[in-house]
Amino acid sequence: MGATDTVAQFVTNLKASDIPPEALRRARTALLDCIGCAVAGAKYSSSGLLLDFIRDCGGAPQAVVMGTNLRTSLPDAALANGMLSSALLYEDTCLIMPGHATATLLPVLLALGEARHLPGQALLEAYIVGFELEASLGPAIAPDHYERGWHATATVGTMGATAAACRLLGLDAERVRMALGIATSLAAGSRQNFGAMMQAFHSGVAARNGVTAALLAQRGFTADPAILESRMGFCNLFGVGTEKLDAAMNALGREFALLGPNLYLKLYPCGFPLQRPIDCAIELASAHDLKPDDIEEIRCGVHYLIPETVFHVNPQTGLQGRTSIPYCVARAIIDRRMGLAQFTDEKVQDPAVRALMPRVKTVVPPELSREALRGKVNAIAAPAVMEIRLRDGRTVSTRVEQFRGAGERPLSQDEVVAKFRECAGSVFGAPRVEQLLAMIGDLGAVADSADLAALLAA
Repeated sequence: MGATDTVAQFVTNLKASDIPPEALRRARTALLDCIGCAVAGAKYSSSGLLLDFIRDCGGAPQAVVMGTNLRTSLPDAALANGMLSSALLYEDTCLIMPGHATATLLPVLLALGEARHLPGQALLEAYIVGFELEASLGPAIAPDHYERGWHATATVGTMGATAAACRLLGLDAERVRMALGIATSLAAGSRQNFGAMMQAFHSGVAARNGVTAALLAQRGFTADPAILESRMGFCNLFGVGTEKLDAAMNALGREFALLGPNLYLKLYPCGFPLQRPIDCAIELASAHDLKPDDIEEIRCGVHYLIPETVFHVNPQTGLQGRTSIPYCVARAIIDRRMGLAQFTDEKVQDPAVRALMPRVKTVVPPELSREALRGKVNAIAAPAVMEIRLRDGRTVSTRVEQFRGAGERPLSQDEVVAKFRECAGSVFGAPRVEQLLAMIGDLGAVADSADLAALLAA
């Protein structure tokens, strides 16, 4: 049996009884977190541009777009909800994908769940199917895929979204293979677009691709049935071969990546590689009561891939600030917190932060260099080190291995709920927010996902 068929069998044959209760709990937490991010993202300017485009194009009102009064076609609802999920860069990250797993899966679950009136348990099972494929396929093409500039959220995410959609539609193994073949020809996404609106669009593209591929396969549309392992298939196109593919796919259903320290939730609404540097900056500023005028130079040491991932050294907008080491470090030292309010255009243009940013130097220490770590440590798993040289001659430093929200240092349930209230409360009143908390917290008992969709409409 080839790798593509292994995936197809996993998608169709995974039983609810095979899923550990802890995996279901983590799935509910991930969905709660991402729904909050998406609702808040509905107010963001880039989201508005996409929503206007979708309205102008028309489309059957089949599914809701979260935090809005818009209903549109299934593919367009998935596209919009995916972009909303990532608009603030507040969504989770799967360590081994590496990418924004839930932002590619949630839109598929909501669109098909609402349209097909599926129970909440079906959504949880489909989430786990999609997550497990993304967490298995990503390592099979790492690290070459990411280093060549591909954004795994858009590429690997397309395949996970397709698997989740196939599960929700109840496709047989043959049609799952067709859907994966279709999805491979849809998958794309360049990291060069980080810091622009297109970065968040990648999550929506993956979700839309998944819905489209599964719906086409359901109708009998054909594609290569062995797309993962074929000579011109997914792994050879997006990676450098299939050597790691069989082992990765054979683990599906036997081991659950969701149970490992692989899903990271964010405390800060910005690029994932910035979470550790921000922790460093807040820790040092708080511990030593640092003021900008005290500081001569800040040296931020990171993994060699990070400077080319969050590469805006002179950001001009809040969006660019979300992918800027100098801005995030300087802002964190000044404010000693990093929430939604820290990423406005006005905050990025604040004279105090503009004066401090040039003193932030990004460096790659020898132990985090390409030569030392090539193929050994994923960029998002590497520590951050920070050294601040003060004008009184002192030097203070720290090192953060695991930031708050990392798989090894997860947010508490209270922190997850507080983040959800902050995000969802920016659009909905408190009673609606509490209704959503109760429904998502007991999602497995929801009889009709359309009830959840109704609560998510503005």
